[in-house]
Amino acid sequence: MKFWVLVIPAFLGIPQLHAQDYTDALSLTIVGKYCETMHPWDRLDARDGMTEGEKGQARQCAGLAVAFNTNSKSIGVRVVWRKKAADGGNQGPIAARGFDLYMQKDGRWLWAGNGYPKKNTPDEAHEVELIPDSGNGEKHCLLYLPIYSEIESLDIVTKEGSWIEAAPRPFKGRIAVWGSSYTHGSGAGRCAMTWEAQLSRATGLNFINLGFSGNCKLQQYFADALLQAPPVDAFVFDAFSNPSPNEVQEKLEPFIQRLVKERPGVPLIFLQTIRREKRNFSDSYDGREHDKRTMADKMMRKMVEKYPDVYWITATNATSESHEATSDGSHPDSYGYTLWMQSVKEPILEILNKYGL
Repeated sequence: MKFWVLVIPAFLGIPQLHAQDYTDALSLTIVGKYCETMHPWDRLDARDGMTEGEKGQARQCAGLAVAFNTNSKSIGVRVVWRKKAADGGNQGPIAARGFDLYMQKDGRWLWAGNGYPKKNTPDEAHEVELIPDSGNGEKHCLLYLPIYSEIESLDIVTKEGSWIEAAPRPFKGRIAVWGSSYTHGSGAGRCAMTWEAQLSRATGLNFINLGFSGNCKLQQYFADALLQAPPVDAFVFDAFSNPSPNEVQEKLEPFIQRLVKERPGVPLIFLQTIRREKRNFSDSYDGREHDKRTMADKMMRKMVEKYPDVYWITATNATSESHEATSDGSHPDSYGYTLWMQSVKEPILEILNKYGL
């Protein structure tokens, strides 16, 4: 539903002196949605066995985006929060509670603007301007939602009298990416800079963010959750960043068996976890990481031999030769996620090509 109001200058901390249109984002094209959920901005519904923290992460809208076309010069959002993430650790405001706007130019997705609610504005609702003057003509837009916040409702704000419409889906296929904070996006400077969001823009394929920071440990209830959706074209797993070597040894094959049984013929692509910079000067940390990666490699080589649709990619890289592309020693920064995406892009595409993608 569309309507316009004259926004009071002090309204929600964003001065606006002109009439505007508000369009419910749910009436546009939602990108990165894995399955229908009880609340439309959740990624997964809660399941038995999930911890309260995991249920909260399922409600976070990491990886979700809105695709639309408009001729409005100005574009913004009005958001009502269920839970707005605060700044903390390696997570800045644009990634945690901000919005990232991309537009197409010469067939390529380019960054166009972003914004986030300031700390001195009310917690329950915000209006955020993303780009004030994008010029005349039609714009093809892709709006990424916050990584670590929960949204109650979202409107796209355009100039009064302009038009806005749902865009065709910008990416093809459905490839679920389940993983750790690396997949969730921890350390990324902006919400559009997760490695799988970058991979979608680089390939035109739809890589869906199902990252659960710190909680990706090959749990059976997550296998059940992955199976609650309509069938996907492929699964990609960043599955060895959180579990201990013992957990990998005990849980990996039952996890794979569950998926193979219910989704025969669907490729299961597992990624080796990255080398963390914290290993540089800590023998104990280096030893733990070595043992974890060694066990993952040992078990995955067995799984690849045993299951025909299981694949193992070890060419994961999230650091440059300078070793500077890290946000905190454990997580990549935005450039680190670019490096990781580039390192796995061709191996993943080679596998998907075998299945017609």
